[in-house]
Amino acid sequence: MLVINAFTTNAVLFASLLLVIGVPVLYMTQADPSDRRNGNIKRIEILGGVWFHLVLIQAIVGEYVTHQTFGL
Repeated sequence: MLVINAFTTNAVLFASLLLVIGVPVLYMTQADPSDRRNGNIKRIEILGGVWFHLVLIQAIVGEYVTHQTFGL
């Protein structure tokens, strides 16, 4: 159980690292910053969506592991 929780926690941390480094890089490398629908903006939105879902999954798995481990 704790391995599953550790795996999901590490996935969230890795996705957060990608967002912290990737978002500024993608913004700086845009050809036209005024274009709101270019490819870099779409990539940032996709990374944000993946991160959000990983956080939800980690919360569900963490809650399940807590209930299994401590019998709450």
